[in-house]
Amino acid sequence: MLRLLAARPISPVLAAPRLRGLSSMLPAAAMSLEQALTSNHLILSELESPAAKQQLNAVRDNAPDVLTKWQQTNAVLVHATLRALPQLGYSADGNGLQQYSQAFAECVRGAGEKNEAGTLRQLNASKWRVLLREGFGCEPPEPVDIARARVLAIAMVDALQDEALLRQVDESRTGLAARLSENERQHMVARAVVSVQVEVTAKHGYPGDAGFAQAQVAMMEHANDAVVTASVAAATTNLYARAGIDLQDALRQAAGGGS
Repeated sequence: MLRLLAARPISPVLAAPRLRGLSSMLPAAAMSLEQALTSNHLILSELESPAAKQQLNAVRDNAPDVLTKWQQTNAVLVHATLRALPQLGYSADGNGLQQYSQAFAECVRGAGEKNEAGTLRQLNASKWRVLLREGFGCEPPEPVDIARARVLAIAMVDALQDEALLRQVDESRTGLAARLSENERQHMVARAVVSVQVEVTAKHGYPGDAGFAQAQVAMMEHANDAVVTASVAAATTNLYARAGIDLQDALRQAAGGGS
């Protein structure tokens, strides 16, 4: 999971800070290209602030594993977006964040190949340049075409359906593992998913923690492709389900949308 404001990772991992207000979310108002450009400039400015860079550097230097590093890096982006929302006419909470995200996504889809759409993509790339440099100590990845993105996505789906991994997740519901809390089981599955993805991305030219993050960002450009996104999401949802977790409900809870 976080493509527009904080482009979503390829597979959902419960990461975001808790945000209130999603359960009463209203439909998002239409956003103009000018508003979308302004929002990206504001968020980029927040990310380039000394405070945000200090947070990202702390993540890079202190996060114990790639899952934590990815989650906390995305959390910095979410908080930067929240700070910009009031200037854009949205509330600085989960409701405003979701409304902004929906409106931005619709604006990008409607922009097509207009010059402004290219500028939006460049600004989004600039946001991830800051996040990757400061949070992972690496440069943004080279763009990948849809064919390569699909090959990587299919490899991830195959790995997420590996029999040994499925048995490991099934066993989380038996024995001592069955005593884990809901949050502990979610974290266990998220670690398994990311571990698999790190192995797959390394085999496709994206080694280590930095390579994992670069692969996630590279594939965001193709987030509207069903093979790239939906197939991986379905395999991930199935893995959580085998652990007795409703992933969509868990994501709503993580965002503070639970009633």
